[in-house]
Amino acid sequence: MYPTVSRRHLFAGVGLGALGVPLMAACGSRSGSGGADANSLSFMVLGGNQELNTYLSDTVLPAFKKESGIDVEVQSSDWGSAFQKVTTAAASGQIADVLLLGAIWTAPLAAKGALLPLDSYMPTLESKDAMFPRMLADGVWDSTQYSIPICTDVRTNVYRSDLLEKAGVDPTVLPTTWAELREVATKVRDAGVCESPIWFGLDKSIGLQQAFAILMFSNGAAYWKEDGTANFDSPEAKEALQFLVDCFETGLSDYHLVMGNNALRPVVAGQSAICFGGTMADISDARNNAPDVVDKLVIGMPLTGPSGSGPVGGAWINKLAVAKVSKNPEGAFRFIRFLTEAAQMSEWDRITGTLPVREDLIEEEWLGKEGKEFMELAKYTRSQDPHPGMMSFGQDINELLQSAVRGSATVDETAKAINDKLNAFQG
Repeated sequence: MYPTVSRRHLFAGVGLGALGVPLMAACGSRSGSGGADANSLSFMVLGGNQELNTYLSDTVLPAFKKESGIDVEVQSSDWGSAFQKVTTAAASGQIADVLLLGAIWTAPLAAKGALLPLDSYMPTLESKDAMFPRMLADGVWDSTQYSIPICTDVRTNVYRSDLLEKAGVDPTVLPTTWAELREVATKVRDAGVCESPIWFGLDKSIGLQQAFAILMFSNGAAYWKEDGTANFDSPEAKEALQFLVDCFETGLSDYHLVMGNNALRPVVAGQSAICFGGTMADISDARNNAPDVVDKLVIGMPLTGPSGSGPVGGAWINKLAVAKVSKNPEGAFRFIRFLTEAAQMSEWDRITGTLPVREDLIEEEWLGKEGKEFMELAKYTRSQDPHPGMMSFGQDINELLQSAVRGSATVDETAKAINDKLNAFQG
């Protein structure tokens, strides 16, 4: 049995694979943890792009080598297969020294013994004093610091102002409750201005589960009860699930609209007027691929459900960790210290379309108006509690939710199935 975790974080955990950046080619061919000596390291980067590749190879790695005398080899993976690759590499002892982790990866990997406890290294992490405390705390599991935040993705609702206007909705007066959201989406549906008034994150990954998590939290529900058992059969959780199902049944959302890996996000493409669980990724997508749409995207307040006590959004934090079997743990943590310095972190976040985890970076010019608005809403976000089973739970919950929104399972059947799946987890 794993200990019950009841603490709640402000910033939450699911990987940022939804950002949809292309795969970065691997650099070099050496495998194994820690390299041959204390003057080399390997670094696993997930979902990189060419700009990040160039930034690392031309700027970060030479500067770190000059400061430390340590060479760093970059390895890479796409987000979709990365967790399995990391767990396989850990089992074989061929894991990279430094790892970029998806936001809910810390507890699953720490529970498997793959990550180095970092508590003894934390006094040397100068950047920790500049980090949002609860973002730093998101790297803690079982009272031990295992990972350090590098970037975050704050989630709230994003709207297409032009589509709202065509539906007769004032885009300066946005929903603050589920009931108001339903009213606006109904007007959009009736006006026939887009395929799916609300897009609940349906993609080829676990976007639906991520959006539903925000629905649950905004209605005062949590994934776990105080005794550590699953909470999807609570009145608040089932109310959230009923709202989700109703949106699909009444045509306020269309389960046929599934975003592909390299497609524009539906709100950016004009296929939806409302992105539930909308993210900085929508702004980044528009900036990079549809600049004329940027000014048409409006960031709304996180919603309050009928049983909720206030607005709640979500945020997912990617983090850096050291492999437990690293032959150069001091050098690996030194590299994390270097990457989380203000200059390196700011450029990393700019390139990856994410948000800073340092309070002294929230006024960076590259954030623009939209990025700063997201950071202002961060105080309304909360997280999924860390749990060793979260990597499998996400996929399981996503599949069961898909059955519900397609009408092949009732709300009660789905809630029970999710509870049974989560409660059966044994590690």
